[in-house]
Amino acid sequence: MEDKKFCKFCGEQIDKESIVCPKCGRQIQNIKDKQENKTDNNEVNTSNSKSKFYEQTWFMWVMLIFFAPVGIFFMWKFHPEMKKNTKIILTVVFAILFIIIMASNGSETDDNSGNTTKYETNKKVEVTVVDFSSMERTAVDTWCNENKINCKVTDEYSDTVAKGSFVSQSVGANTTIYEGDRINIVYSLGKKPSAEYTNALKKAESYSRTMHMSKKAIYDQLTSEYGEQFPADAAQYAIDNMTADWNANALAKAKSYQNTMHMSKSAIYDQLISEYGEQFTKEEAQYAIDHLDD
Repeated sequence: MEDKKFCKFCGEQIDKESIVCPKCGRQIQNIKDKQENKTDNNEVNTSNSKSKFYEQTWFMWVMLIFFAPVGIFFMWKFHPEMKKNTKIILTVVFAILFIIIMASNGSETDDNSGNTTKYETNKKVEVTVVDFSSMERTAVDTWCNENKINCKVTDEYSDTVAKGSFVSQSVGANTTIYEGDRINIVYSLGKKPSAEYTNALKKAESYSRTMHMSKKAIYDQLTSEYGEQFPADAAQYAIDNMTADWNANALAKAKSYQNTMHMSKSAIYDQLISEYGEQFTKEEAQYAIDHLDD
């Protein structure tokens, strides 16, 4: 039926291209109008065939894949035939992909430049290790700090090296290392004490901590036949190796006499230094009296 039409005069069905009705003989269409219609159709077809390349669908997809912002612009500008929802979805998807790609490229650039900077700034300074055995312990600490070496100083028991003396270093003298490297340095604690010595030390520290006794009073208590009954050498080891603040002990005793027995400062002083009392030194007793009212 598409290639047929009806005559406007007699109503008969005739060929679509007919200018004169073969039934009634009447002229249906002017030849000039027919030619103008053909010309218009040809112009439309020619116009469509000569549309610019960037208006083509294939070019839009190429741009969306390789440079999304341009592809999105062309999609909205030159392709009204696409549904709006489709355009919105494509815009979101390709915009996100574009942002991810750009961010990834930026990170790689930053990493490359960062690695170069890190390499340049982390060039380590060489340091020649010295012989620590000929240095005082404080001098060793100074050398390590000045040369930015991580020195770990420890103390260990030694049957052959006297207490406080140098034992070993993990990196030999004249060895080249770098700033930030580590060296382990060991000093001697002397011979490892026997169980008797260790027990005496623990008792001595307990008396100092809980009863605030003086050094001489603790020694007497350790060796007393009515006290701990340790041998003299074990008691002396405890006194030599214990950690105590004798001034603080004297002050604690002085405050105890002042608060519980209400004694005068003079009487407290005498009690602190008495051979039959606390047996603190005169210096320790005087420190206690001077700070009694603090």
